[in-house]
Amino acid sequence: MEYGKMALVALFAISMVGSPGPVNMLLMASGANFGFRRSFPFLIGSISGFLLVCIATALGLGTLFTTSPVLQLVFLGASLLYILYLAYRVAMATPTLAESTDRPGYLAGLIVHPLNPKAWVTIVAAYSQFISPGENYTMQVVIIIMIFLVVSLPFNSLWCYGGNILRRLVTSHHIMRTINVMLALLMLIAVGLALVQADVIGPLLASLPA
Repeated sequence: MEYGKMALVALFAISMVGSPGPVNMLLMASGANFGFRRSFPFLIGSISGFLLVCIATALGLGTLFTTSPVLQLVFLGASLLYILYLAYRVAMATPTLAESTDRPGYLAGLIVHPLNPKAWVTIVAAYSQFISPGENYTMQVVIIIMIFLVVSLPFNSLWCYGGNILRRLVTSHHIMRTINVMLALLMLIAVGLALVQADVIGPLLASLPA
């Protein structure tokens, strides 16, 4: 892959990974409620989960979804239910300075991206735009994945640390609860916008058997 194309992949990754999405809202909420250090396992888990999405898509799982409308609908329904559950948890979260067993850990982060429609839309778009048929497929996939991982760690960390800054600035639990509700709403809006931009719901419903 040429350096010019790699730079374009990096810009695309920054625009997608750095933008407000359900995972970044979760990271910010976790940082705000539990602090950056205690949210770090969740952060690493979310990046690991995105890696799983990248590998699964490269192996053809994305094609399986596109060829089976019923499977797409089941996956989309499960994803939306999980996002709603996470949004509820964020809205109801109670800020704490003490160690808490309720804080999200590595495994919680690991399953966020596989059930996040935006993650699948992002990596499918990246492969579609930047993989050239005449070049080595595996090498191109590895390069794209590596670029996304390099971009993900600092940008996801910034969102989480931004929540940590809120934690230090806001001393009122009432205001913090309001912020949690706002983050939960932003999560839902981000998912909705991702689905609208990807234009998946209309074609999916139209492809289902009557």
